[in-house]
Amino acid sequence: MKKFSTLLIFLILAVSVGCDQEQPITQLEVGRNKLLLAGLTIEAVNHLERAEIEEAKTPAEKVEPRTLLLIAYSHAIATGDAKTQEVETPGLEARYKQARSARIAELSNTEMKKMLQLLAERHRTQDATIQILVDKGADAAPVLIEYLGVRRYMVLRPELIEMLYQIGSDGLDHLTAALSDAETSLEMKMMLTQLIGRINDVRAIPTLEAVQSGSPPGLRMEVNIALYNLGKQEYRTEIINGLGDTDVAVRRAAAQAMLKLDDPPLDEIVTALSDSDAQVRMYAGQTLEQYPAEQAVDPLVQILINDADESAREAAARALIVHGGQDFGQGIARQLIKALPTVPDPKDRIRIVLVLKKDALIKQIKNAPKEHDDNIELDIYYYFLNDEQNDMVKEEINMLLNDLRR
Repeated sequence: MKKFSTLLIFLILAVSVGCDQEQPITQLEVGRNKLLLAGLTIEAVNHLERAEIEEAKTPAEKVEPRTLLLIAYSHAIATGDAKTQEVETPGLEARYKQARSARIAELSNTEMKKMLQLLAERHRTQDATIQILVDKGADAAPVLIEYLGVRRYMVLRPELIEMLYQIGSDGLDHLTAALSDAETSLEMKMMLTQLIGRINDVRAIPTLEAVQSGSPPGLRMEVNIALYNLGKQEYRTEIINGLGDTDVAVRRAAAQAMLKLDDPPLDEIVTALSDSDAQVRMYAGQTLEQYPAEQAVDPLVQILINDADESAREAAARALIVHGGQDFGQGIARQLIKALPTVPDPKDRIRIVLVLKKDALIKQIKNAPKEHDDNIELDIYYYFLNDEQNDMVKEEINMLLNDLRR
């Protein structure tokens, strides 16, 4: 009995020691979870303010609560939570705005990098966080450019590029410095050149012209396009000629630039629909959506029904909808209905039917001849009745047939 009592005491002591060693939940943890996971922004602010003052003792320890607190202030203002809470706490929104402005002015590179880490995690506070970095302006540009080149943060590239674009001319010196740096990768230089062209500040012209000399063909074409956007019309011919270049990077850049050209060359763009590179075909289709051309109809139909690339097929579908509203595009519905049984993938057949369901194509089907051996409305009905086996495709065709009866 004595041995049992002794053992029990040891067990109780062990459990007690284990409990004493458990770490208490911190204000920082509670504030982070309420902000990022629960959406309780006002409550999060209260915990994070305490975390910054009571728990963080060193500058390194203050980075996370300060970062989260600035995001919380911004999110509360952007969502209207701060204004709503003024019923109970008068002046709250004004206090948050004042704190936000002061903290953005004090925002350090380390805190900005912490924000980018949080952005990569995709929390509900994305928009507010992005706006903080944009409002920081030129001082944020070096960090954004640095992370643009980090593979680990590739998922953030669209946001990083958009933030740099919104910062605009204020960050131009940092962009041109990175572009001129011999250590900057070719991939980065391509992105920076495109971005500089979008910002459209003529101060970039000397840097672009300096980079142009001795650059690989793809980058040189991107520079041509940026210079054209900045008013250097003399590069137009080189850009158009790029559609036929042997270098695929040149053709891609040139094809993507066609929408930016005044009076784009439709014959060359239609030829690009047959390019061996899917991105070139996609960009050509996107341009033809904006600039329909009679000679593009047959190549676009062929891409829609035969192309191996999803993005090219989608671009062709959108372009054909526009072409279907033109006088020269009145045969598109017939071509697609005749081709439907030859398309093996159900997803691609659905895409074709979705094109046929657009108003311009519906009108074509209704207005088509109704002879028994040349009745495309009857053709698609018989195809639905006898040949199509996929339920999802049949559902879309059934909706098309219902639209035709109206």
